Amino acid sequence: MISRRQFLKTAGLCGLAMAGPSFVWKPTAKAYLIDNINYSPPAAMPQIIHVFLYGGPSELAGNLTNIEDIADNSQNPYPAALDPNNPNNDITANKFWGSAGGDIMEQLLANQSMSLYRTVNRIKDKSKAHGHCITQNLLGNLDFSHSGIAATLADILDAFNPFGKSIDELLLPIVSFEGSSSVFAPGNLFIPSNLRPTDLDARFRNPYTRSRNGYVDAQDSDINDQSLDDLAQLISPQYPVYEKVNDAFLKRAVLADFIENSFNSAQVDADLPVDPDTNQKVAYPDSSLGSRLRAAVSLAIKNPDTVFISLGSGGLGGWDDHSGALVNYPGRIRILMEALQVAARHLELAGANNIVINVFGDFGRNVNVNDSNGWDHGNNQNFYTIGGSAIADRVLGKLAGKTERTGTPFKNRQFTTPVAGTYQCEPFAIASTIFKYFGVQNPEVLTGEPAIDETDNVPNELV
Repeated sequence: MISRRQFLKTAGLCGLAMAGPSFVWKPTAKAYLIDNINYSPPAAMPQIIHVFLYGGPSELAGNLTNIEDIADNSQNPYPAALDPNNPNNDITANKFWGSAGGDIMEQLLANQSMSLYRTVNRIKDKSKAHGHCITQNLLGNLDFSHSGIAATLADILDAFNPFGKSIDELLLPIVSFEGSSSVFAPGNLFIPSNLRPTDLDARFRNPYTRSRNGYVDAQDSDINDQSLDDLAQLISPQYPVYEKVNDAFLKRAVLADFIENSFNSAQVDADLPVDPDTNQKVAYPDSSLGSRLRAAVSLAIKNPDTVFISLGSGGLGGWDDHSGALVNYPGRIRILMEALQVAARHLELAGANNIVINVFGDFGRNVNVNDSNGWDHGNNQNFYTIGGSAIADRVLGKLAGKTERTGTPFKNRQFTTPVAGTYQCEPFAIASTIFKYFGVQNPEVLTGEPAIDETDNVPNELV
């Protein structure tokens, strides 16, 4: 295990400078953080699919542990289906909300495809404001000037390059299916162009196809894609200043070809594996999230260079359930869980045990049902993490964290908190865990929080 400075010094002595400019240190306002990393290349190169539920989802789909106490003290009633004394209740063995995807959570845990941490709890900054919490959680840091999780990861990859090839050779390493997001914020870092996010969508539109006009590819014109590329290669060697332009022309063609021929809807469908249990190909739900997950998982499997994909809420809408929550929330989170279940099976059948799907949001919600039959902003939230069994120290099939109801009975400000002695973490620990997967041995340098303990040192609360 060596520091960045020692690593670069050793690499230079071994002639690693031949790998190119990706190993040149670029001083920035945050450079001291990267400079203090202890780094060891991962045995298995991870790939992260990042699902962020904007608006702050309630934890109750995955945590009805305290529902009897919650219902007894709520301003307004919970449905009879959530009464533990009702013999026909909708509560699963591990205290999940059955119709809100709880039955699927039980299956994912039993199959050791998922772990669920019930006590992701903001302590250092207890703000419940959307913008505040979203930004901090996607930066993985309390400091609003910090770079986003994906940008920090890009800086780590640029510094240590665990790929065995030049960073410039990577194909679509950082991808967004949600457009811009704080998770990609560069902060004060200089991110090489090849490690900046590429926008794709679930309809497989090709962002690298040149825009057509009356002069390019017109019937009476001899100008087309190939002629432009040929011209660039003819002229650029004569003028070194245009070398990067020529490289960009060549890279555009490679990316356009990959998306057009290998990452199109027909090819993705053809590559979906057949599930031996059903003798049918795995089929993602016909939902916006289902389409995005199908594209994201397929891309990660098809292209090992893609190490971080962000989906946002996947078209499910916001999770700011101030009203109508008891009606709207169960169906929405069930759509989420149905898509995640198919994605987990897809990964399993493809043997892609290095791909991790993380799901969390800005914060949790109160457990009191307000006068609009909703829940206002809370704190404690669930963290769902799927796949990645090949990653060191990662134990799946785990249910971690115990909670209790806190707050004045029949008042709005009621929520769950971790009980004394149970495992809990700040949301920034999620970023630390990602960085740890990629080889950072002391990720708390980057986030202020240690990585989540995914080992058997944390008790499994499964019944």
